[in-house]
Amino acid sequence: MLNSITLLSVACFMTDQTVSSWRRRLGHPRGRDLSPVALVTLRALLGDERQQPSLRQRDQLLEHLHAIQDAHGHLSMVELRALATYMNLPMAAVYETATFYAHFDVVHDGQTPPPDTTVRVCDSLSCQLAGAAQLKAKLEKGLDPETVRVLRAPCMGRCDSAPVVEVGHHHVQFATAEGVEAVVDTGHFQPEAIIWQRLEAYQQAGGYQLLADCRGGGASALTHLWRRWTKQA
Repeated sequence: MLNSITLLSVACFMTDQTVSSWRRRLGHPRGRDLSPVALVTLRALLGDERQQPSLRQRDQLLEHLHAIQDAHGHLSMVELRALATYMNLPMAAVYETATFYAHFDVVHDGQTPPPDTTVRVCDSLSCQLAGAAQLKAKLEKGLDPETVRVLRAPCMGRCDSAPVVEVGHHHVQFATAEGVEAVVDTGHFQPEAIIWQRLEAYQQAGGYQLLADCRGGGASALTHLWRRWTKQA
């Protein structure tokens, strides 16, 4: 009896205006509206997805996030909403990807964007043993927080040259506070080019010779390794 009375009371308070407003919201996407200017700006940066449908492929999401981060120094929610529309993806998928990786800086509505320069101190075990915590403390005292922020970062894969600091995208190996501050002053934030050995040069230097010998029956793998070991000894 009580439920019937409650429902009747609610129905009495639902005016025509209330129902009409509720009906207008049906089919309207949840969340904040997309800024048309943001979508135009995004197309100028990434390309027009209407002319190049491949830009909408889901495997391009990380590349697009990197492009926005590099262009603006952070990822604003306005840009993430525009990217979701651009790629025809749920906003949740774009947001979860952007917030998963440490090198993306997501700035929520109303938040202040980070400084132009970011210094990341590796906090892996090797770097911690090499004094990363003390190095981070020195950098926080020596650098201007208005222009440079100092963060801890997960392993950078350079344990043989600990401690490692990343200034922008430039890795400083065997880092010291003075060395990192010098890199910040020079503005050299891009990674060093890696000159890889090409396949022809590798083969000319003896690369794949063991594989060729084994396939040709000229020597077994153990024989080849034994000869190499005795030669070095």
